[in-house]
Amino acid sequence: MKFVIDKNILLEALTNVTRAIGTRTTIPILNGIKFELTNSGLTLLASDSELTIKINIEEKDIKKIDNPGSMIIQSKYILDIIRKMPADTINFEAIDNSKIKIYTDNNEYSLNCYDINDYPHIALDESKEPIEIAAETLKNIINETSYAVSTQEVRPLLTGINLKITGDNLECIATDSYRLAKKNIKLNSMVNNTINIVIPGKSINELEKILTDEDNVVMHIFTNKILFKYHNIQFQTNLLSGTYPDTTHFIPNEFAYMINLNLKSFNDAVDRASLLSQSKDKNIVRVLIEDKLMVISSSASEIGKTEEKLNIECSNKEKLELAFSSRYMLEALKVIKDDNILLLINSDDKPILIKSVKDESLLELILPIKTY
Repeated sequence: MKFVIDKNILLEALTNVTRAIGTRTTIPILNGIKFELTNSGLTLLASDSELTIKINIEEKDIKKIDNPGSMIIQSKYILDIIRKMPADTINFEAIDNSKIKIYTDNNEYSLNCYDINDYPHIALDESKEPIEIAAETLKNIINETSYAVSTQEVRPLLTGINLKITGDNLECIATDSYRLAKKNIKLNSMVNNTINIVIPGKSINELEKILTDEDNVVMHIFTNKILFKYHNIQFQTNLLSGTYPDTTHFIPNEFAYMINLNLKSFNDAVDRASLLSQSKDKNIVRVLIEDKLMVISSSASEIGKTEEKLNIECSNKEKLELAFSSRYMLEALKVIKDDNILLLINSDDKPILIKSVKDESLLELILPIKTY
């Protein structure tokens, strides 16, 4: 294998493909990246057996192809080596199929490589009925929901995002049982089969980093895996097995309090109040609602206390007191793009719904916290 390539083209491909390299893989060769050079171009492939990313660099984007071939190059070093190379053009040359020489006019690296014959075969299958979605839309869906996935392995399904498609309606839900984010959109075309899958949160967040706001993503969905095709990238992840819990009963339909308030003012007030909250793990703040006034407060016996006042529009004049995690609230507010939001509340022990005034497609929910 011998070729010459532009540094920035290879660096971009390596940055994306290394997202599939696991930190705790038990199969040593999966710490490597498969370089496969043909007269048609260069393919990079990386996998941790659950997530696989394959990127194709076309022949027109490679300066020179001298000798096609395949190598498994150690991922631990290759990305930093290419990033720190002093020249814009980089040479690769295989030595005895066991080493790769990476060099420019003024510097050279020689890396030991894994045996190409030991690398497992990984199938990137395509379905007969793929689903197409705008990359910008998919990126927004991930951003607006993935923050609510659980980080606890006790309930594995909650560490993923539930994707449901019925007809032309796509619904995405994430919850850790203390908060929930739900996004609904309309697809451009009808889907014949009902889809109900759970995509690992770790995988979907890596996909979001790859997507830009251009073109479409093609999804190939199977019972145990999903393949996303985007530009020259194939991104395949295993799905979480099992049935995602039904969250419909979790979301109230009627509310005693409908509160309209400015997003930035509320966000900043909660943020400031959280500075003196007693419990740093939950960052609890208290809220008093009475007629058109909201008072947000927090205190810590060893530090002091703080209080913020906001003018609001509220459908109920009766006094209401409750508490919630400022961290959960701030993370929910962060993904809303509107100037004003609605807080929909029933009581101090029922879920708090957060919605944009203009965008009906996104719904967020957090549970209040009992402080007595």
